[in-house]
Amino acid sequence: MMSRRSLWMLIPLLVAFLSCGRKAETNFQEVKVQTRDYVAQGDSMLYGLACEGCNDSVIVLLPDSGGDPISFGILNARRNHKIFGRPSVGDKIAVMVNPESPGELLTAINLEQLIGTWVYMQMPEMHKGGEGHRRDSLLRLLTPEERSRIMAKIDSFMIPLEYGYTMKRDYTVSVVGGPPRKTSLDEQTPVIYPSIQRYKEWHVFNGRIIFSYGGLKVNNMNAGNTELRHDTVSLVLLRRDTMALQFADRVQGFKLKPDTLKEF
Repeated sequence: MMSRRSLWMLIPLLVAFLSCGRKAETNFQEVKVQTRDYVAQGDSMLYGLACEGCNDSVIVLLPDSGGDPISFGILNARRNHKIFGRPSVGDKIAVMVNPESPGELLTAINLEQLIGTWVYMQMPEMHKGGEGHRRDSLLRLLTPEERSRIMAKIDSFMIPLEYGYTMKRDYTVSVVGGPPRKTSLDEQTPVIYPSIQRYKEWHVFNGRIIFSYGGLKVNNMNAGNTELRHDTVSLVLLRRDTMALQFADRVQGFKLKPDTLKEF
């Protein structure tokens, strides 16, 4: 017998199947799933479910706000690499309509394909502290053979660690992996792992992803609320198991952990 949880997960699919291809008999009330601190003022994107008929040149959308399914051309957006993910019937998607051509999309994002745990391997960096500078000075005094042995020892510390984020349907984010906990011995090691931004929320906004962090400040053992801060990130690539994001200082590639697909 189907569980209650499985039944609820089928509801968006049933709505899409029943609504696509015929006139809607009722108006659908738009329901925005938002975290407490997010205000979507100025967002020009249209949200809804992908309907039957989506292909390489057309996206058919059933808007969250109600009404009949709408077909949009996406050939130009695809040429401009602004179609992120391949929608299946019932997938939650976000689109931006071309204001100069209402039947055409500027961009489209399959929100369903963003859900899951996305990871990448992070190499450590050479330690830049005082001990690191002393080591550099000492290395210059060594013979080439001695320097090679020392550098081989340093290379043994160059072990990549898994960094990443779990993005959930309730628009929250949690960190996975990341650098090891700092200890008093860190200054004595030749390498150091960079930090990872501990995002709390994610949202799509005008074709980009907004990651939020902060919200808690600790000072003299007293915790107090502070405003969330935000990073605006551009999608570069989104496929079933691959994603690339343009951060302010880099393009970061991610791989989807297969065992986390559709869990959230």
